[in-house]
Amino acid sequence: MAGRRRAGHRLVPVRPAGRDLQQPAQGGRGRAAQLGGRLAGTVTGPLDRALPQHEPAVVERPAFEDLYREFLGRIYAYVRSQVGTSADAEDITAQVFMNAYQAYGRFEARHTTPAAWLFRIARNATLDHFRASGRRERLRRTIQHQPVVEEDPAGQAEERIQYQALMARVAELPERQRDAISLRHSGLSFDEVGKLIGCSEDAAKMLYHRALKALKEAVQREGV
Repeated sequence: MAGRRRAGHRLVPVRPAGRDLQQPAQGGRGRAAQLGGRLAGTVTGPLDRALPQHEPAVVERPAFEDLYREFLGRIYAYVRSQVGTSADAEDITAQVFMNAYQAYGRFEARHTTPAAWLFRIARNATLDHFRASGRRERLRRTIQHQPVVEEDPAGQAEERIQYQALMARVAELPERQRDAISLRHSGLSFDEVGKLIGCSEDAAKMLYHRALKALKEAVQREGV
């Protein structure tokens, strides 16, 4: 039946893909937001948890359009925390979802969560960006990034300086610590963070807390 999809024993309306996807959850208004009209899935399922191992061999996956709506803001925030500029973050986020869309037919819901799968793609895309631009260019863009000034110019200027200093300190962390703190603050569990960066859950926690300690010491030392 047109406009409907079977879910269990009853048919539920399916909202046409495209229109609602134009607005991201948080940030990311450029190329990433424009992908919405082209990214549509065919099946539905849970977004944030892997299915039990005893489920049948054929398992349902979330519709890709639902995945896009659910994770656009989080992926954009993670990428921006790594590259520091909205322009680069929008381009990389758009590439992440294009790569994910092309690979979605190979995604196995029983083996990993959609969140872990998407953030792995995001991390790889970010690393590709770093290799292309080089660490020096990345640090320069991070330091030069400035949040938009709206009201209260004096207060915004102070906030901008603090933001620049903090992002510069994050960019100077060892790679695994930088990944741990960025992925964790993007909403992933320590178990998911560990799997993404190739270590145990306990090791991911240790990397995260070391990163926090280093940032706090830098802030106290520099009076940020």
